[in-house]
Amino acid sequence: MNPILVTGASRGIGAALTALCAARGRPVIAVARHFAARPAPGVTQITADLAGRDGIARAAAAVTMPLHALVNNAGIQQALDLADPDPAAAEREIALNLVAPLHLTCALLPQLPRGATVVNVTSLLARHPKPSAPVYCASKAGLASLTRSMRHQLGPRGITVIEALPPLVDTQMTAGRGAAKMPPETMARAILDGIERGRPRIAPGPSRAVLALDRLLPELVARLMARG
Repeated sequence: MNPILVTGASRGIGAALTALCAARGRPVIAVARHFAARPAPGVTQITADLAGRDGIARAAAAVTMPLHALVNNAGIQQALDLADPDPAAAEREIALNLVAPLHLTCALLPQLPRGATVVNVTSLLARHPKPSAPVYCASKAGLASLTRSMRHQLGPRGITVIEALPPLVDTQMTAGRGAAKMPPETMARAILDGIERGRPRIAPGPSRAVLALDRLLPELVARLMARG
């Protein structure tokens, strides 16, 4: 059974997806900057910082077998005041949220056979940004566009490319924001089930509702998202 490679696997959605794969008997390659615990049976850990080309090369070089799926989940969201920006922080955000999925997917193409899947975890904020996180929103919008381009290019190779759109999920990234957050385990199940179904978009629960409303009342959705 070919493994699933999950980035950002040490916490949040990535950690939940790694645990779910292991529980279902699916081998998983977990990639993260740091791991706090030893891997569960069936899990291979790769320590790499994907915000840099060296980390991407290290992760790709460690994968020597065909993959069932690549899940580009790693990401960061930072507040940024455009009147007093932090260029290094902004560049790291773009590198991890947008550049890493591009370069890692390209580097792993030899390990993505016909029938494999690439999942890019984007955001509803890619469609309607919020003022406090302009670089996050822009980088996720870029990843959404990249996902569509990947689908055009990789489809003829027999590789399915999926965009995953989480709602507000209960992770460290969303600490102190919002209510009624989706548990990361629920989003992990949606991603794993989506990989098996091969549909172009994974948008569970609230995400599906937001996308439906956006088709009817995009200005209202934009105002609501801007308050996030």
